[in-house]
Amino acid sequence: MRLLHFSDAHLGAEIHGRRDTDGRHTQLKDFLRCLDFVVQTAVDERVDAVLFTGDAYHSTRPDPLSQREFLRRIFALSERGISVLLLMGNHDLPSGYGEASALDIVNLFKIPGLQFVREPKVVTLRTLKGELQVACLPYLPRRYFIAPDEEQGWTEERVQQEMLRRVSALVNRLQREARQNSDDCPVIFAGHIWVQGADFVGSEHIFLTDEPVVSPSVLRREPFAYIALGHIHRYQRVGEMTPPIVYAGNLARLDFSEESDPKGFLLVDLERTTKGTWGVKDLRFVETPTRPFVTVRLDLSKASDPTQHALSALAQDKRLDGAVVRVFFTISETQRGQLNLATIRAALEKRVDHLAALSFEVATDDSILTPLLADPHRPFELEELLQKPMELLARWLNQKGIPDERKERLLRLARELMEGQ
Repeated sequence: MRLLHFSDAHLGAEIHGRRDTDGRHTQLKDFLRCLDFVVQTAVDERVDAVLFTGDAYHSTRPDPLSQREFLRRIFALSERGISVLLLMGNHDLPSGYGEASALDIVNLFKIPGLQFVREPKVVTLRTLKGELQVACLPYLPRRYFIAPDEEQGWTEERVQQEMLRRVSALVNRLQREARQNSDDCPVIFAGHIWVQGADFVGSEHIFLTDEPVVSPSVLRREPFAYIALGHIHRYQRVGEMTPPIVYAGNLARLDFSEESDPKGFLLVDLERTTKGTWGVKDLRFVETPTRPFVTVRLDLSKASDPTQHALSALAQDKRLDGAVVRVFFTISETQRGQLNLATIRAALEKRVDHLAALSFEVATDDSILTPLLADPHRPFELEELLQKPMELLARWLNQKGIPDERKERLLRLARELMEGQ
């Protein structure tokens, strides 16, 4: 039996890009191109079932265009006889109590082989090669496990321990139910959760206090042959033990924190082992044609004509064509009036999909404290600055040319860490 596992489509994200001539945002078009590639691969590879492990949209209340285009492609899979399971992620979670998820409409259509799962349960997918049992654990926030009044007086450590105990009990229940209903068919686990040991990237905005962090041993249980996960945007296998615990990662790049990460999905072949159980015969990661993100840093401090030097260097960099790009220059104090950013911007905008940042910094010593340390007449200024770590961090981030979007997030996270001490 062959499965396709993908996750975290995040349709509707308009973080880096522009409105194209047809009115659509280029980042949406990039994501849809990757989704089309998923559908075509599923057909070409004769996939029996597709597992989507959460976060169809970037917003809990997605725009109609994103909803239509996502469902159009999901329905195309079903029309070709491919069973599809859609799992609820944190971005699919309704924003208020009693509200509907944007994907609830899927179950109203009652299309054979297609279902959306928003609560923990075991479901059966009927494929051309027989039944497939899927133990589903959609995204469940802290308040699902522990009520606000229940945790009054508890330490955060106790809250985390209790969440882990309860999610473990939940997985035990799913395991027992799957074993009872399997009838000798393959059983897999699908979840939108955070597993200990997983490496996450900056675009995910995951905070330890919002949800349980599950140990891999909680999930590696018979009869699960494969553990398909979403939520973490970096494709990875957690540990080398079996059954494999695999994050598919997100389908396309969201921002520059994912610049160097490959994006794609998994093709998973299941077969019966010599012991009569089911296991993974082959596991293959397939990259999607997502748009590249490229960061360029050029030191122009020794160039006699910094503008021409920058234009020449950028013209030779073939990575920039059709990419989302940000460029940072380092110049000397005397070059402040010689660098023509408008000319450079005009040249870049003819080549790139989107120019996210174009800025420069004046070359200084690596340490912002060096001038203070070297000047014996400024000891009080140094002492005062050291008492203001947030100001010190902000000045350092400015000196390093960190983009405003990322700088604000780093400062916010640093503030939360300091306030939590």
